[in-house]
Amino acid sequence: MKILVAGSRGAVGRLLIDKLIERGHEVTGMVRSESQRDVLLQTGARAVLADVSHKETLDAAIAGQDAVVFAAGSKGKAVEAVDRDGAIHLCDAANSAGAHRFVLLSSIYAGRPEQGPENLRRYLHAKHEADEYVAASGLDYTILRPGYLNDEPGTAKIQTGDAFDGTDAQISREDVAEVIAASLAEPKTVGSAFEFINGETPIADALKTL
Repeated sequence: MKILVAGSRGAVGRLLIDKLIERGHEVTGMVRSESQRDVLLQTGARAVLADVSHKETLDAAIAGQDAVVFAAGSKGKAVEAVDRDGAIHLCDAANSAGAHRFVLLSSIYAGRPEQGPENLRRYLHAKHEADEYVAASGLDYTILRPGYLNDEPGTAKIQTGDAFDGTDAQISREDVAEVIAASLAEPKTVGSAFEFINGETPIADALKTL
């Protein structure tokens, strides 16, 4: 597939780019500066200058793509402008361009923000609104809600659910990237929104049971 990745220079996005290229996809990373563009091109991906918080830049970026991945994040600095509105803008542009496959990287508790940690409520409500918008968009969506991210080596094994809790609800960034890549190829993930954390089930098998 031709796949556009928003957030291509983030911690998960960098891992995802490599995994998608390894699978033989034609990958374009969205970047916000020429310096990021030069680094991205070295990975073998294409690059396009665009910004999810500026919707007027997105139509040209998405033209000709088969699938779109939102893996961008503000790191708490602009949760409404990036984590919520950025996802909404990208969703609208994908719909307009006919890129019907859309994978949204969300967060644990985004489906139930009032149950999440109080210091994350603003972020979780923003993610919740983005999730709800994408789910109602008519796109072939998958909404991924990973647990707390860490930089441990990936295990390629997860458990899925909808109500994980506690500080042990963790997942490595490498495994998150693998779940995104695998979801693009698994029809059972279309129309699904689910949480996932470290587990004992191989990722491909876990996604087949959704």
